[in-house]
Amino acid sequence: MKTKFLLFALLAAFCVPAFAQRSDKNAMPVLTDGLAYSLPRTGLRIHVQAEREKFFAGPYAQFAEAMLGLKNAPTTDHEKWLITGVRIETFGEADPNQIYKTAGLNGSLINLTDDGVLAAINTAVETRTVAPAVATFADDSSIPAYPFPDLSLNPFFEKPDSASANVLIAKSLQQKAQEAAHTITKLRKRRFKALANAYDEQLPDGKAYAVMVKELDQLEDDYVALFIGKSYKNSFEYSFDYIPGDNSVSGDVVFRFSETKGVLPKTDLSGKPVQIELKKLDELASAQAKQKGATAGVSHIFYRMPGKAELRLMNGVNLLAMARLDIAQFGTVLPVPDELLDGNHTVVFHSTSGAIKNVGAK
Repeated sequence: MKTKFLLFALLAAFCVPAFAQRSDKNAMPVLTDGLAYSLPRTGLRIHVQAEREKFFAGPYAQFAEAMLGLKNAPTTDHEKWLITGVRIETFGEADPNQIYKTAGLNGSLINLTDDGVLAAINTAVETRTVAPAVATFADDSSIPAYPFPDLSLNPFFEKPDSASANVLIAKSLQQKAQEAAHTITKLRKRRFKALANAYDEQLPDGKAYAVMVKELDQLEDDYVALFIGKSYKNSFEYSFDYIPGDNSVSGDVVFRFSETKGVLPKTDLSGKPVQIELKKLDELASAQAKQKGATAGVSHIFYRMPGKAELRLMNGVNLLAMARLDIAQFGTVLPVPDELLDGNHTVVFHSTSGAIKNVGAK
């Protein structure tokens, strides 16, 4: 009987502390086997702004000089693209070549991002998820199917008479162009009379007068476009991600560009390659820092000291963009000093370069 009571007492003694420990939901878990984490690598996000101009030749282009005195009016449709701007930003992601494991109790101190990158020590920080770059190459539908809906104020058929047995006879292209040119002349005369107040009747005042003159201008522009053509311009933006390696690069293709097709993916060989040049700077300083910190500390918690780089984006021999950037891969990896891992300090790291952002007291 005494033996059974003794066994019950021993079981109760072991279960009570275990139950008390499980009931404390706010207790910090103690990691004695370490925790895996990654250092960030720096990526480049290249935003390209481009403008497309679609030109449609006027249906009466061949008569522009003879009827309106406008020389060299284009007679064929064409499309032209132009790069109007480039913007470069950096972002961070987990570096698959820089994965470590904390030693002992240090794993309880670190704070990680969603993809396992070291973000802070002994403090919580808000991490921002970077959306992936999306380059959409689909054409838009802002261009009308037929850009010249109004070709004339007059009918396109001759007035039938008894001799033609009421058969409609279509006017020639030259006749249509001549009528359109005559309409332009009439519009210009009416606009001149309105501006010079040459009408016998009193013209409307204020806003009504301004609207009338504006509408006359628009009508003239629409009819002149029948001879000189019409252009439609649209702006587009594309984004491309580029992840540098550990060394300088030269000649890597980011995307391609064609003056007739626009911005293209790098796999489309119909465009001219736009290449990136990334020159590693301060290599001597980086090597010295690596040598000094190589044997410091036994924490197994590391951070990055990024290196400087000079970036050039080239479209053939033309320079599109140039910048100086901090690249994590071009720097060195150093251990966090053991003095900062005593639980009394906080350390926050830059998300794109892995460098120490600030150190504070807990």
